[in-house]
Amino acid sequence: MVMEYADRKEDTQHFLKSLLQPFMIEVTRRFAIDRSDIRPQSISEQIMDYMDNHSDVVTLKDISRHFSYHPNYISTVLRKETGRKFTEILLEKRMGRASLLLKSTALPIEEISAMLGYSNHSNFYKAFKEYYGITPREYQHSKAT
Repeated sequence: MVMEYADRKEDTQHFLKSLLQPFMIEVTRRFAIDRSDIRPQSISEQIMDYMDNHSDVVTLKDISRHFSYHPNYISTVLRKETGRKFTEILLEKRMGRASLLLKSTALPIEEISAMLGYSNHSNFYKAFKEYYGITPREYQHSKAT
């Protein structure tokens, strides 16, 4: 195919098209075979991924709308498959992200709290202190030294 493309003639386009179609079909088949070994994600794994990507604004209502399930069903599935409540999972994700931002950026704590979805940064301070046992400022200074 490369030689035909490099040495163009009048019927090159037609000839390449006839070679390319079986090639693409074979690539597609091999891709499907390779992907068949990967198991599909469970609903709880899909929800957790969604929470990872939207931890700043996600609510149980948002998730139920996104996945077209009732909020009670979402709560039950998460509790059954992870052993934790929605709020516990969300807090863990937010605090993990907070830790990363505090360690690796020079952003003000107030800005970080807003990025994580806290409308009031005193709520962020309180949640952080309960989760880690120290304030965000203490955490930031302990990681800087």
